[in-house]
Amino acid sequence: MISADIMTRSMSEVLGWPLLNFVWQGALIASISAILFALCRNARPHLRYLIACVAMLLCLLWPVLSIVQQWQAPQTVSLEAALQMATNTAVALDLVWVKESAFVAGIGACLPLIVSVWSLGVAIMMLRLGLGLLWVHKLGTQHAKGSLADASMTWQCHADRLANKFGIQRQVRLQFRQQLFSPITYGCFKPVILMPASLLSGMSYDMIEALLAHELGHIKRWDYAVNLLQNLVLSLLFYHPAVWWLSRRINAERELIADDLAISVVGHARPLACALQALDKLESGVLYRPGLAANGGDLLSRIRHLIRPDAQPWHWKMASPVLGIGMALLLLMQMPIMATADATMPEHPAMPTAIDGDANTANTANNAAPRRTVYVRTQSEHVLVMEEKTGQILMDKDADTVVPIASLSKLMTAMLIIDAGLDRQEKITITKDDAAVWNTRQIMLKPGQVLTRQSLLELALTASSNIAAKALARTYPGGEPAFTDALQKKISQLKLQQTQLVEATGISTQNRSSAKDIARLVMAAAAYPELSRLSSRSEGAVFIDGTLQKYQSSNALTANQNWNISLSKTGYSKAAGRCLAMRMNIGGKPVIMVLLNARNLDARDSDVMHIRAAMQATTSS
Repeated sequence: MISADIMTRSMSEVLGWPLLNFVWQGALIASISAILFALCRNARPHLRYLIACVAMLLCLLWPVLSIVQQWQAPQTVSLEAALQMATNTAVALDLVWVKESAFVAGIGACLPLIVSVWSLGVAIMMLRLGLGLLWVHKLGTQHAKGSLADASMTWQCHADRLANKFGIQRQVRLQFRQQLFSPITYGCFKPVILMPASLLSGMSYDMIEALLAHELGHIKRWDYAVNLLQNLVLSLLFYHPAVWWLSRRINAERELIADDLAISVVGHARPLACALQALDKLESGVLYRPGLAANGGDLLSRIRHLIRPDAQPWHWKMASPVLGIGMALLLLMQMPIMATADATMPEHPAMPTAIDGDANTANTANNAAPRRTVYVRTQSEHVLVMEEKTGQILMDKDADTVVPIASLSKLMTAMLIIDAGLDRQEKITITKDDAAVWNTRQIMLKPGQVLTRQSLLELALTASSNIAAKALARTYPGGEPAFTDALQKKISQLKLQQTQLVEATGISTQNRSSAKDIARLVMAAAAYPELSRLSSRSEGAVFIDGTLQKYQSSNALTANQNWNISLSKTGYSKAAGRCLAMRMNIGGKPVIMVLLNARNLDARDSDVMHIRAAMQATTSS
């Protein structure tokens, strides 16, 4: 029975990948914006403000679009989930294999944690924004008393006069408050300007009027609405420095625009410059304001812009965003791309067949059943999973493709040695030719060392020693030519039509086979009790020059007794990648797994563990 949540799209995937993709997307947006800012450095602040706002809007829309695409994209499932579905005869599966890098697979496992941390951060940022808005609103609804009330009424008339000059049709309220250190404006349709009471005694009339005109400039441009959207994007994408940087640029350019509007109304730049200088001397107060403050942006730059607006020269640092674009593209190459069907896959690759014999019955059943396309994540290039007793292939991925198989060849080498009935206790001396082959460092055999044929067989199977396999072939009756002839006869006897073996070790890239033929080879090897015993153990020991030397199996999974591995052989070379052929009992049934050309050991073992977990779930249900 298929688990109900196998194909359910996880919210962590829908949100997690777009959030991670925004790491490079945000860097790309910020880098391009920085280049545009540099090119427009001497233009009016209105143009730079437009660039910053468009960039901030892109920072919001791009992840939203990515979430929609992630939701609509084909859902990928693990090998474990696909195998569980493959056992359901009510649905015929068409598998599309998705290549997944180890980098992406590692991050994918962390998506639930990433989304949880992001959700907590968003909650904190939204709480911060909400409390700030609430504080400003409560401050604006308080009624002034005494001299503050009189000052508010007096300056309300000035505010109305200035609002008419700006052409503002909305009613603007002005109030003075003791709690403030800088003017704040909030509200869209019923705007309110809150001025610090300290300005009444610390600034002249024209300076206060210039600050008031600055705040009315924000109201005329509906800057409060833009500021709310800006803070919303900042709350959602708080984790990216590019969003914070763009937000600061928006604030800086917005203040410059409001300064220009204020000057156009009051007629002089000096009062506003002096007012900004006076604000700078006051205590800055809290760093975060949910409204619009007159002391926002870089005060020194604003004063320079008002008094002496010089042209900014080009500087080589302005070209540094190009590095950001390069890093963004580098991250892009590591991110997952929408899966497409592998052109080498058969039309219906999930159709259960038998590894030998007629599969018409299975085909008929599958043709009658409804079909379903499933996108399966795997890190091995060639996969085959088969029930040994029935010969039914539960899953195969490029199982007919002939590829190098590396040390899996040693299964055939061991079978030929056992078939020959040679004296296992005969002593064999390692020659220079034997020791010249590439070998693992676990057991380093040297020329002149003497071992029994049994010890060499153990080292070839358990530790995957190339030197041992080479010595076994050399001492085969008739030498290596006779051994090669015996290989061809055994291949023909086992009907391995997709297999080519030219030597005993697997070092040669001409030792090639397919996952299906390897499965047949494993079935044949399982009939040799000695071969099964040696290949399935986790460790061993041999006497070399009178010294007992211990070694470990090349397959670390054999150390786990709960896996019930009855035969195992690994292989590795640059051409073959990480390979594994294994026979194990799951739920009392022998199951054969063949995995070829995995990128690394962890990737191969990860696929094996998913397959085993799926088979266990299937047999238990």
